[in-house]
Amino acid sequence: MRNGRLLLIGLDSADLELIERWRAEGALPVLDALAREGVALRLATTAAVMHVSAWPTLYTGAAPGRHGLYHAFQTRAGSQAIHRTDPSWRALPAFWEVLDAAGVRTLVMDAFMDRPVGPDFGGIHIREYGTWTWFSTPGSRPAGLYREIVRRFGRYPAPEHTDQVTIPDQVRFRDTLMEAARVKGEVLAWLLREHPWDVAFVNFAEPHGGGHYLWHGGDPDYPLRPEPPPPEGFVPLRDVYRAVDAAIGRVLEAVGDDVTVLVFSGDGMGPNYSGSHLIPPLLHRMGLFQASWVGGGDRADEEAPAPSAGLAQRLRQLIPLSVRQSISRCLPRALRQRLAMKWMNSGIDWSRTRAFCIPNSNEGYVRLNLRGREPLGIVQAEEAAALLEELAREFGALVNPHNGHRCAHGVHRIDPLFPGPERPHLPDLVLTFDPEAQITTALEGPTAGRIEGPAPWEVPAHYTGNHRPNAFLYARGPRVVAGAEVADADIRDIAASVLAMAGVDLPGHVEGRPLAVFR
Repeated sequence: MRNGRLLLIGLDSADLELIERWRAEGALPVLDALAREGVALRLATTAAVMHVSAWPTLYTGAAPGRHGLYHAFQTRAGSQAIHRTDPSWRALPAFWEVLDAAGVRTLVMDAFMDRPVGPDFGGIHIREYGTWTWFSTPGSRPAGLYREIVRRFGRYPAPEHTDQVTIPDQVRFRDTLMEAARVKGEVLAWLLREHPWDVAFVNFAEPHGGGHYLWHGGDPDYPLRPEPPPPEGFVPLRDVYRAVDAAIGRVLEAVGDDVTVLVFSGDGMGPNYSGSHLIPPLLHRMGLFQASWVGGGDRADEEAPAPSAGLAQRLRQLIPLSVRQSISRCLPRALRQRLAMKWMNSGIDWSRTRAFCIPNSNEGYVRLNLRGREPLGIVQAEEAAALLEELAREFGALVNPHNGHRCAHGVHRIDPLFPGPERPHLPDLVLTFDPEAQITTALEGPTAGRIEGPAPWEVPAHYTGNHRPNAFLYARGPRVVAGAEVADADIRDIAASVLAMAGVDLPGHVEGRPLAVFR
């Protein structure tokens, strides 16, 4: 490129609030230098509504109603089932695909929830070497490059998400993620030094897994305490961020000072006070959701599985969780995912279900069982608005009965927020939880009454940390106007800015605009 190379470094679920705190302590010297010598921006993000939508939104420069991805489990219009998300559902190209088509040499490694590139892609594309959650099989284009990385550096040390089925030991998991960051830094330094590129996008996954499973090790106010108790001053997540910071430093040394560097995250991580696991029984109590495995919490007659529950479902409930977890570790990943989909879709009585929750551990994703969109839909189109209003009122009035705090940070209707051709595949209503409510085991609503259940860390995926929309951009280099500020920067602006700096016309689907902090 005429104006110098661009290096984009994604920090998966790295939290701006934590980074600023640990920068001030002197723990993150590389990120601190980038912010002080270049620009530092807070970014608006679609993660404020649907957290996993952040990365595909950032890649495409468009909102979920246009690209179609928002979580690890999704529904599809025309199908009654909940599915493991296939990244090939993404309806729009990532900016690196647009760049490649324009003749710009691109290099991509470990983009989260990325789809495989087509046979005409001329750059370097490496998937699932060290991402936190795999959505496809590991591989690369050209085909032999992934094998070369494994031969030179070994396999990525940290577990993939589905391999982590319990809350891990804090010291061991911290050490594993720190080693993973070190290895990723070595891989990236070699890759960027030895291979041709004009624009590169690479990703560090360690803040994501660390944020989910190390939060309680460094938060003395979180209700779960690590066992055994950690040493005095032990903040394992800070240590992981420190290792990532050092790895970024090695990468920057490898590429030199003439490269413009953008470091960013589309989402952050804080304490897990999500009540998403309590939404199915809440919908059941409202008379909207019927399944053999859901009850009303404190109603004795609803605690046991219904007689109509399938044999497999009843047998599964008889096996202790620890045994199921041990068995799960031994099964191939593909088989584990097929079984998970079977459990998620089992026992639902669609003939009496008017609304259901798309399973996740973060927000409350509610979808109507809409006639004409769902094959077994029973809600008429003319009923939908009133039913969504009923749900919105209930969600908005929910409180944590332990402290009286309102539970909802927001109740979001998706139609006006994310219109577009992919809208039929999205939830209809999303409840985001206020962490100040500190939800653990109960919700209470005017219609549903009091709903009780296990604490969020007691249900899969056993998170003690959870997503919050603290997105940011740090940038430094020849193309950056040092010290410049933008009040309303958005994650969609990153794709627009990269394409503009590369001299490539913005495709019509890009909703962002080039940021004024770049030359």
